[in-house]
Amino acid sequence: MFTTNVFGVCLFVTVFQNCYGAIDIGKYIPVCDRNSPEVNDCLIEAVSKGLVAMANGIKDLGVPAIDPYHQKELKLDYNNNQISAKMSISDIYVSGVSGSTVKDVRLRAEDDSFHMEIDMFSPQIFCKGHYRGGGSYNALRLNATGDFNTAMSDLTYTWKLDGTPEKIDGETYVRINSFYMRPDVGNMVTHMTNENPDSKELTELAVRLTNQNWRLLYRELLPFAQSNWNKTGTRIANKIFLKVPYEQLFPVLRRVILIYLLSEVLY
Repeated sequence: MFTTNVFGVCLFVTVFQNCYGAIDIGKYIPVCDRNSPEVNDCLIEAVSKGLVAMANGIKDLGVPAIDPYHQKELKLDYNNNQISAKMSISDIYVSGVSGSTVKDVRLRAEDDSFHMEIDMFSPQIFCKGHYRGGGSYNALRLNATGDFNTAMSDLTYTWKLDGTPEKIDGETYVRINSFYMRPDVGNMVTHMTNENPDSKELTELAVRLTNQNWRLLYRELLPFAQSNWNKTGTRIANKIFLKVPYEQLFPVLRRVILIYLLSEVLY
């Protein structure tokens, strides 16, 4: 019995050392067993705390601050029958994500595949930055340079992460291959300045048209935005998933080993 107990304790310690030796993810978020019936409820708490932890960034993981999230530059080149735009957008700041509510989480974590869906609600997301370029709406033509800000309210959306477990230096990690979301927005209001005196009145007209027809413009530009979100979301997710082993993020054996140890001690 003594030998069995020693073996069990060593196994328990070894597993936890492997999980937490390099980066203790438990300092930032709860760790959820992927084979637990309560894993989705656990993940609601984990994602909620993770958003708060990542608001100012996580230096151990190299995760940048997400509230506000800063993107240095974004290029926009869009054309259809009514709308065209070619702009360079810089110093973009997006804030409000850490104030979001996690409504539900669904996890499917297998040995050869990974899929997670996170239902979110954000009361307000605010975006600001600097733009340079031009565009047109029907017969209206505009070239301008200035600052902009956009406030969106009552956003409902689902983050969908798909990945594949892979071995790196003998350890299994999950590489996130895609990040998808399509927010439903309650309202959106945009303001813009224009440093070009020749087109200031056109800018004011363009802003009025934008705010009056924002749902149409949102639908038109959504595929472009989703492409950017996919790149950004995948990059940020892999800051965690490729630095913290799969068994640490979503362990399988913790509950089994703990029950085993308790049974050995009790009996």
